[in-house]
Amino acid sequence: MKANIPRSKLATHGRMAQCILCSRLFMAIIALILVAGFVTTSLLSYQVSKANLRDALIGNELPLTSDNIYSEIQRDLLRPVFVSSMMADDTFVRDLLLDGEQNPDKMTRYLDEIRKKYGMFTSFLVSEKTRNYYHYKGITQVIDENDPADAWYFRVRDMQATHELNVDLNAAENNALTVFINHKVFYYAGNYLATTGVGIAFNALGKVVERYKTHFARHVYFVDATGKIMVRSEGSSITEANILTARHISTIAKALVASDHGFFEYDRAGENMLVSTRIIPELNWRVIVEQQESSALAGIRQTLISNLAVGFGVIALTLLIVLYTVNLFYARLEQKAFEMSALAEQEAMLNEQLKYQSEVKDKLFSIVSHDLIDPFNSLLMGTQMMSKHSEKFSKEKLVDYAEKVNKSGESVFELLRNLLDWSRLQIEGMKLEPKIISLRDLTQESITILGPMAQDKDITVTNRIENDAAFADPDMIQTVIRNLISNALKFTPTGGRVEISAATQAGAKDTMVQITVRDTGIGIEPDRTDKIFALDQKTSTSGTAGEHGTGLGLPLCKEMVEMNGGRIWFESATGEGARFHFTLPVAPG
Repeated sequence: MKANIPRSKLATHGRMAQCILCSRLFMAIIALILVAGFVTTSLLSYQVSKANLRDALIGNELPLTSDNIYSEIQRDLLRPVFVSSMMADDTFVRDLLLDGEQNPDKMTRYLDEIRKKYGMFTSFLVSEKTRNYYHYKGITQVIDENDPADAWYFRVRDMQATHELNVDLNAAENNALTVFINHKVFYYAGNYLATTGVGIAFNALGKVVERYKTHFARHVYFVDATGKIMVRSEGSSITEANILTARHISTIAKALVASDHGFFEYDRAGENMLVSTRIIPELNWRVIVEQQESSALAGIRQTLISNLAVGFGVIALTLLIVLYTVNLFYARLEQKAFEMSALAEQEAMLNEQLKYQSEVKDKLFSIVSHDLIDPFNSLLMGTQMMSKHSEKFSKEKLVDYAEKVNKSGESVFELLRNLLDWSRLQIEGMKLEPKIISLRDLTQESITILGPMAQDKDITVTNRIENDAAFADPDMIQTVIRNLISNALKFTPTGGRVEISAATQAGAKDTMVQITVRDTGIGIEPDRTDKIFALDQKTSTSGTAGEHGTGLGLPLCKEMVEMNGGRIWFESATGEGARFHFTLPVAPG
């Protein structure tokens, strides 16, 4: 025997199955839009950050590293130049040479004292008359014009300048590579008498190189005019002796050697290398700073990955919550529909409730689709304008676009927060957890959260609640207060006021506390007074600064207040602000 299933139940079941299928399809579309929007925004932000970081490396950081190294070298050389100049002008040195150099020990002690006092690597003097090479250890040799190793002396003697810097092997110090500061000594009458000076250890340059390699993860090279690498940081990618013959970098080596200051790029086995060069005139060398582009961009790549992971997690969690709530909503609706369809006398009530629930569903999906898609469109358009056409806008215009993008993000955040709160209320079996709460503390927390919004519109928010308490669920009442203050800020013009107060009222059955949120805003139009707390009616309007609402906040407040044993209402006149009141029990009833 076939079961006799009422036609109304079959029709209801078919409609519900079709609605569930449509809602899931709609959720899939929303998910695709959210994911596509978030991924596009993240990638655009990554490209902008990548371009900005590359520009900073090319235009600032690499040249600044070269300049800093040059400044440190100048600082290291300034003191030796001063010491050699002082030695050349010392009357003791002149008199000792003019007296026939009869006491070489005095000159040796003098050079040793100079070396110790000023922390020099070496000190010396070569007499033109005797050609003796005085060293702080004694007379080490006699300069010979036929010895190629002594050609430096005759070059200094015949040059026009009074001093020079020269990098050479130091025969008196086991042929250690040394930076010499050679200074000419003259008679009192102005005739040439000798050459004196000091030397600093070449490894001081090596310490500068290693310090910058450690701090900035960049390789540093000192290269002479022929392309020979004089000093390089440890672990350098260029291992050859000369950049003109080195692999990869040889493609730009001639330009590097010929340039006094500039930026270059070259490819090393598929890796793009960024190079900055700067000449050191004192040594006729060039300092070359090299960095892998990929290592410089590693940080923002990691940030992109982290942002994508967090964003996908948030989107997935939000969609799961909404999907779960919608499915639960349909399950409850279907159960009620079947129960009520069995009773003919309640058929009209069932139809009315189904109509209401359908309107609520449409309103909910309208909120989700409209208020999620529009802000994301604003986000995409704003980030696209900033990333592709940033050079066409002034800094002030870019800041204006950034503020608009931020407001779109805040709108999405407010919607998701209200959706989550509404979803919590729809979960069957949710427990109310009332307790004695301080209304002043909850109000102050909401004022703190909404502080930036009030500051943007220069609105004064005053908490006039004293020691009033209520017996209610603290999380729900926090949501109610926050939504009412947010609405007051939204519909209050710049420079207005918002006040929150409370008063205890003793009744015939129990004692209630009345909380009032008052503003000096634009008020509520008379044709909206009957719809403002209805979830199935379109009541959302724009604020005084163009803020977008969702129409979900006040219905949420009404449901939460009533669940806690109170009621909510308002008083308003167009252009005279609004006063929202709600009551709560003072003690368990």
